[in-house]
Amino acid sequence: MRIKIGRAAGLGLAAATMMATALVAAPSAAASASDCPRGYVCVWSNSQFSGGPTWKSQGNLSGMWSGNGMSIKNNGWYQPGADHIHWGGHWSDGRRDSGCLHFPNDPSTYTIGGNFTLDYANWGPEC
Repeated sequence: MRIKIGRAAGLGLAAATMMATALVAAPSAAASASDCPRGYVCVWSNSQFSGGPTWKSQGNLSGMWSGNGMSIKNNGWYQPGADHIHWGGHWSDGRRDSGCLHFPNDPSTYTIGGNFTLDYANWGPEC
Protein backbone atom coordinates (compact mmCIF):
# COMPACT_ATOMS: atom_id res chain seq x y z
CA MET A 1 0.00 0.00 0.00
CA ARG A 2 2.82 2.41 0.83
CA ILE A 3 4.44 1.87 -2.54
CA LYS A 4 1.20 2.77 -4.33
CA ILE A 5 0.91 5.99 -2.33
CA GLY A 6 4.53 6.85 -3.14
CA ARG A 7 3.97 6.24 -6.85
CA ALA A 8 0.75 8.24 -6.82
CA ALA A 9 2.48 11.10 -5.03
CA GLY A 10 5.36 10.95 -7.51
CA LEU A 11 2.99 11.00 -10.47
CA GLY A 12 1.07 13.88 -8.87
CA LEU A 13 4.29 15.84 -8.40
CA ALA A 14 5.32 15.19 -12.00
CA ALA A 15 1.91 16.31 -13.27
CA ALA A 16 2.03 19.46 -11.11
CA THR A 17 5.52 20.26 -12.41
CA MET A 18 4.37 19.83 -16.02
CA MET A 19 1.34 22.05 -15.40
CA ALA A 20 3.49 24.75 -13.76
CA THR A 21 5.90 24.63 -16.70
CA ALA A 22 3.00 24.97 -19.14
CA LEU A 23 1.60 27.93 -17.20
CA VAL A 24 4.96 29.69 -17.20
CA ALA A 25 5.43 29.09 -20.95
CA ALA A 26 1.87 30.10 -21.88
CA PRO A 27 2.27 33.90 -21.80
CA SER A 28 5.15 33.99 -24.27
CA ALA A 29 3.51 31.45 -26.54
CA ALA A 30 0.21 33.36 -26.46
CA ALA A 31 1.82 36.76 -27.06
CA SER A 32 1.51 37.65 -30.73
CA ALA A 33 0.18 40.09 -33.27
CA SER A 34 -3.28 39.24 -31.92
CA ASP A 35 -2.38 41.36 -28.84
CA CYS A 36 -3.03 44.50 -30.90
CA PRO A 37 -6.50 45.90 -30.08
CA ARG A 38 -8.97 46.28 -32.94
CA GLY A 39 -8.84 49.76 -34.47
CA TYR A 40 -5.14 50.33 -33.63
CA VAL A 41 -1.75 50.37 -35.28
CA CYS A 42 0.68 48.54 -32.97
CA VAL A 43 4.48 48.36 -32.90
CA TRP A 44 6.59 45.86 -30.93
CA SER A 45 10.23 46.60 -30.07
CA ASN A 46 11.31 43.21 -31.46
CA SER A 47 10.90 41.34 -34.74
CA GLN A 48 8.84 38.42 -33.34
CA PHE A 49 5.68 40.13 -31.98
CA SER A 50 6.92 38.96 -28.54
CA GLY A 51 5.15 40.32 -25.48
CA GLY A 52 2.57 43.04 -25.78
CA PRO A 53 2.90 45.97 -28.18
CA THR A 54 5.45 48.56 -27.05
CA TRP A 55 3.53 51.36 -28.80
CA LYS A 56 -0.08 51.45 -30.00
CA SER A 57 -2.38 54.16 -31.25
CA GLN A 58 -5.66 54.82 -33.00
CA GLY A 59 -3.83 57.79 -34.56
CA ASN A 60 -0.42 58.14 -36.21
CA LEU A 61 2.89 57.15 -34.61
CA SER A 62 6.39 58.57 -35.12
CA GLY A 63 9.93 58.56 -33.78
CA MET A 64 10.12 55.08 -32.27
CA TRP A 65 13.47 53.29 -31.90
CA SER A 66 14.45 49.70 -31.10
CA GLY A 67 17.81 47.97 -31.07
CA ASN A 68 16.05 44.60 -31.44
CA GLY A 69 14.07 45.17 -34.63
CA MET A 70 10.37 45.97 -34.87
CA SER A 71 7.07 44.35 -35.70
CA ILE A 72 4.21 46.48 -37.06
CA LYS A 73 0.52 45.53 -37.28
CA ASN A 74 -2.41 47.38 -38.77
CA ASN A 75 -5.46 46.16 -36.89
CA GLY A 76 -7.71 48.96 -38.09
CA TRP A 77 -11.27 48.91 -39.36
CA TYR A 78 -12.38 49.08 -42.98
CA GLN A 79 -12.61 52.79 -43.78
CA PRO A 80 -12.08 53.72 -47.43
CA GLY A 81 -9.37 56.36 -47.77
CA ALA A 82 -8.02 55.94 -44.24
CA ASP A 83 -7.54 52.26 -43.37
CA HIS A 84 -3.97 51.57 -44.48
CA ILE A 85 -0.76 52.21 -42.54
CA HIS A 86 1.97 53.96 -44.55
CA TRP A 87 5.26 53.58 -42.67
CA GLY A 88 8.91 54.46 -43.12
CA GLY A 89 12.10 54.33 -41.16
CA HIS A 90 15.83 53.79 -41.16
CA TRP A 91 18.59 51.65 -39.69
CA SER A 92 21.53 53.11 -37.79
CA ASP A 93 23.75 52.60 -40.87
CA GLY A 94 21.54 54.92 -42.96
CA ARG A 95 19.63 52.30 -44.99
CA ARG A 96 15.93 53.09 -45.34
CA ASP A 97 12.79 51.01 -45.64
CA SER A 98 9.13 51.85 -46.09
CA GLY A 99 5.88 50.13 -46.85
CA CYS A 100 2.14 50.05 -46.58
CA LEU A 101 0.02 47.68 -44.50
CA HIS A 102 -3.54 46.85 -45.44
CA PHE A 103 -6.26 46.42 -42.85
CA PRO A 104 -6.86 42.89 -41.44
CA ASN A 105 -7.67 40.03 -43.80
CA ASP A 106 -5.09 41.43 -46.25
CA PRO A 107 -1.34 41.59 -45.51
CA SER A 108 -1.39 43.65 -42.31
CA THR A 109 1.91 42.88 -40.54
CA TYR A 110 5.61 43.52 -41.20
CA THR A 111 8.80 42.70 -39.30
CA ILE A 112 12.13 44.53 -39.42
CA GLY A 113 15.41 43.28 -37.95
CA GLY A 114 18.23 45.21 -36.35
CA ASN A 115 18.75 48.67 -34.89
CA PHE A 116 15.77 50.47 -36.44
CA THR A 117 13.99 53.82 -36.06
CA LEU A 118 10.39 54.01 -37.25
CA ASP A 119 10.10 57.58 -38.51
CA TYR A 120 6.36 57.40 -39.11
CA ALA A 121 3.35 55.07 -39.20
CA ASN A 122 0.43 57.06 -40.61
CA TRP A 123 -3.14 56.12 -41.47
CA GLY A 124 -3.93 56.79 -45.11
CA PRO A 125 -5.52 55.67 -48.37
CA GLU A 126 -5.02 52.51 -50.40
CA CYS A 127 -1.39 51.51 -50.97
